[in-house]
Amino acid sequence: MVENLFLNLYFLGILAIGYNSFKKIKDSSHFFIANKEAGVFQVTGSLLATVLGSSAILGNVAATYSIGWAGIWLLFCAAFGLFALLPLLKKFEKFKGYNLPELLGSFYGDEVRILSSFIISIAWIGIVAAQIMGAAQIMEIISNFSYFQSVIISGVVFIIYTILGGQLSIIKTDCFQLIFILLGIVLCFLFLPNIETTYVVPQVINEKFSYIDLLILVLTYSSTFLVGPDIYSRIFCAKDSTVAKKSIIISIIILIPLAFILTKIGIFAAGAYPNLTNGQSPLLHVAANTLPKPISLLLYFGLLSAIISTADTCLLTGSSIFTEIFTKNLKNIRSIKLTRVFIGVFGLFSILVALKLKFILSSLLLALSVYSGALIIPCFAGILGYRFKKFYVLSAIIMGGAIALFGKIYGGNHSNYILILAFCINAIILTIGRKK
Repeated sequence: MVENLFLNLYFLGILAIGYNSFKKIKDSSHFFIANKEAGVFQVTGSLLATVLGSSAILGNVAATYSIGWAGIWLLFCAAFGLFALLPLLKKFEKFKGYNLPELLGSFYGDEVRILSSFIISIAWIGIVAAQIMGAAQIMEIISNFSYFQSVIISGVVFIIYTILGGQLSIIKTDCFQLIFILLGIVLCFLFLPNIETTYVVPQVINEKFSYIDLLILVLTYSSTFLVGPDIYSRIFCAKDSTVAKKSIIISIIILIPLAFILTKIGIFAAGAYPNLTNGQSPLLHVAANTLPKPISLLLYFGLLSAIISTADTCLLTGSSIFTEIFTKNLKNIRSIKLTRVFIGVFGLFSILVALKLKFILSSLLLALSVYSGALIIPCFAGILGYRFKKFYVLSAIIMGGAIALFGKIYGGNHSNYILILAFCINAIILTIGRKK
């Protein structure tokens, strides 16, 4: 099959780039923040490539298929989170660390750094697993591999690529992968036939997606762009705050029309193929049954590029943060070696999760709910200059994360209110322990 040949060449090319970067890594700064030399083009490309993973693209179209035009809120909330981040960029200029737990540790002490490192690392397994699920679904279509084989192959490629090149290879390839991503999505949109016969006013709030659902999406999704490990890892690679600001603005400008495009594809899929089962991806079904062969192939590889860009960033973020539990900082060669070990460990756990769960968006939102319930408010308050007693910060993180996890596992009609309760409990505990 021609598709198999392209797939093999694509993966070999990715691994070759990783090996080339491996030879150029000189110290921890190269491996963890690309030596802090990234310009606007690189940071923008890496930001967007990280945002537009399988959850944002496949998940957006799948959500639209189920809840109509309300699916547009996914990328709107991402853009909103990035917009809210802009006023905070100046506050990072004097920060010399590599990641978010280091930032939290500078606010509240070493115990908070260690606890936040543990929570983020474990939660990020779910996000990496979501990317592996997306890659496996695509590989099933363009190759003769089963879902099981596709999960194993894609997961192993992600692990090896990230181990080799670290941040240096990620920041280098994200820009080119973004071109694949945007080209595939836009051409898919342009080649869709128009099946609508009457104009329907888009209902972005409807019986399947309420204002409470929107509030939960803002709390658990937008907040991770305002205070998120992966987003901050992109910012810390930028030369300065001016580069970071321009990159975020450009990213927002691109995300807004992209939200309309992906939602429109989901609306088309709902109209053209109304009887898809939960296990079928509407976007991949449209590509296989509606688009010309060359366009569908380009879309598949664009989606693979999106998934790889998000997966390697999340895998490196989670593994490097976990390394800090044992090394206290990442500014040494030992940290690189230990992080590479944890990349392999966390990658294998992500593969196991991907084999167990097959719903991309649910895996992502479970991970983000735990993270946001535990860490969003303490981190945001710390950036704004508020300080709290260590015991209360630790208690707020544990209680907020535990309640958020219970809410997602409990499910049902009350899960949203439980998630809101997690944020409220977190804030109340911090307020009690505020330093004068």
